[in-house]
Amino acid sequence: MARLENGEEKNAILLISQLFNSISVRILMKKLLLLVLTISVLTTACSSANQVESEVETDAATAPTTETMASSAENDVIITMVSPEDGTVPMGDAEFVVEVIDPATNEPVAVEDLQVDLSMEMEDMEPMTAMTKVEPDTQPGRYKVMTNMGMTGKWMMAVKSNDPAMSGQETFDIEVK
Repeated sequence: MARLENGEEKNAILLISQLFNSISVRILMKKLLLLVLTISVLTTACSSANQVESEVETDAATAPTTETMASSAENDVIITMVSPEDGTVPMGDAEFVVEVIDPATNEPVAVEDLQVDLSMEMEDMEPMTAMTKVEPDTQPGRYKVMTNMGMTGKWMMAVKSNDPAMSGQETFDIEVK
């Protein structure tokens, strides 16, 4: 092996050191580029999710609360909430009155099977639900819905007529205070 003189040895060491530094810089730059791309993708994905959430919140804010929502052509009946008029109840035992109307006669009509489901969306969890008891009211076509609202906040009440001759469904926003 040829022996380098003192000055040449220093130059060789300097060249080798610069070579390793440039390789380290390249690796560092590649890692930095990968990190920036990852952050960009995550930021874009999160902003898209926030936009969808804000659109859903906007739709929910403009949705009717106790008014009958637009009936689809599949509904044989119209379901309305009679009480409470503003859809607000206190936490604890609560009673709702819903009415089933035949759109052909615009008169209340009794149905065989009325199903009522109450639910509250929970962040990062399954929705909270409340048990309901549905009984016919004194007036035909009106039904009492008795329940216990265990938490304050925004709830959704889904009412569905499972009567084969008079089917239909509606949802109502409920505020528990």
